[in-house]
Amino acid sequence: MEAGSNLNRDVLLSLRGICKAFPGVRAVDGVDLDLHSHEIHALVGENGAGKSTLASIAFGALRPDSGAVDTHGNSVGLVHQHFQLVGRLTVWQNVLLGREPRSGWRIDARAARQRVVQLARENALDIDPDAYVDELPIGMQQRVELLRELEREPAVLLLDEPTAALAPAEIEGFFQTIVRLAEHGRAILIVTHKLQEVIAYSGRVSVMRHGKIVGRFATAQTSVEEIARAMVGGNLPTVAARAQVAPAPCFRMERVRAGTGSSAVHDVSLEVRAGEIVGIAGVEGNGQSTLADAIAGMVPFSGTIAFAQEHARRSVIPQDRHREGLVLAWSLVENAVLGRQRLPRVRRGAIVDRDAARADAQRIVERFDVRASSLDVAARTLSGGNQQKLLVGRALLDDPQFVLAYQPTRGIDVGASALVQSRLVEARNAGAAILLISFDLDEILALADRVLVLYRGAIAGEFSGDAIDRARIGRLMAGAAA
Repeated sequence: MEAGSNLNRDVLLSLRGICKAFPGVRAVDGVDLDLHSHEIHALVGENGAGKSTLASIAFGALRPDSGAVDTHGNSVGLVHQHFQLVGRLTVWQNVLLGREPRSGWRIDARAARQRVVQLARENALDIDPDAYVDELPIGMQQRVELLRELEREPAVLLLDEPTAALAPAEIEGFFQTIVRLAEHGRAILIVTHKLQEVIAYSGRVSVMRHGKIVGRFATAQTSVEEIARAMVGGNLPTVAARAQVAPAPCFRMERVRAGTGSSAVHDVSLEVRAGEIVGIAGVEGNGQSTLADAIAGMVPFSGTIAFAQEHARRSVIPQDRHREGLVLAWSLVENAVLGRQRLPRVRRGAIVDRDAARADAQRIVERFDVRASSLDVAARTLSGGNQQKLLVGRALLDDPQFVLAYQPTRGIDVGASALVQSRLVEARNAGAAILLISFDLDEILALADRVLVLYRGAIAGEFSGDAIDRARIGRLMAGAAA
């Protein structure tokens, strides 16, 4: 979309002098922002920069401490990154929840279905109105979330990380819809970490850092590199290069079955050798969690999961740092030793050696650039990116021979992502076998020596070396036949 004619477009939402503080942090600091009709506007920045807080204020979910929000009488809709859907209800029930057409005292189900079908057709979001949401693939669930907001006819649409769980083909289709909505007069704000999408689809981009707008660009006149530098206040760290390593056996799975229903895995066979990264590509919800849980010994399975060395050092980077990785009320020192408390190097007899634990926490902070006021603050006081760096740093601290890395950079900014990816490559170069599960195909292609595509719980294709083909991988992720 072109950004040059913004002055001729109506301003549908204005933010002026917006400030918002939380205990210990000024999340938004004097921000001015206009959203224009017929335009897609991207909002980017590091974790903790204030993007989500600003979007919540624009939507009306948060009140600013000072400043003004002027909607000019327009309605505002918000599509959340984590879908706000009821899985056991149908598509039409979710889209019209609380606003169903009625015939007397009863819901008019026929009229409701027709209403949703018409809305879907108008926005090229065709979907079965009677399908149950929890049986739909992630891309279709995204359509339901979007339809629910469009049914309210907002003039301004705010999208928070809308493509985080979509396959490449689904992303393209999603943006075709978003571009069409903008062309019909809506103002669109996209909060995202994916700078290639910013360049491809937005008209303007605003960059936040430390609660302030530090850069405003017409997208056609900027680049990914310039936006990234504005985000981090300098040059990005470069990802380490993959070195030539003689592969050796480390980990294998043979005909593994686990789980039930749509989350099950079926006859999965794969191997990961020392000194390589094997990437599992796939849209979220195709058995990745069950596969990871089987490897970690969290769920029963049939088949074989084995290591070349019986006592191989193993570590896991879980997908959910809050529920599975960190105790948010504990300090950095306590989290650094979490799960490692039985290692001889951090013990003093029957108890944890506090000095050793503190030294380990300091190593993580220094090597992973974890930004905290001290080692004794609670993990919850850190930004999401710094929490993730703490988690990954702990996983790689003891030079593991096998690493299961599940979404190691999900929801963190480009600077933190580059550092985490670099440390994974360095572990691989040092001889670790790394199984990388990621819903970000760019990450898979950047890091993996081999790529396996997981679709509906089965391996749909394998690629390595020069045969790694983004287009073919994307088609398999979306369900095309191998």
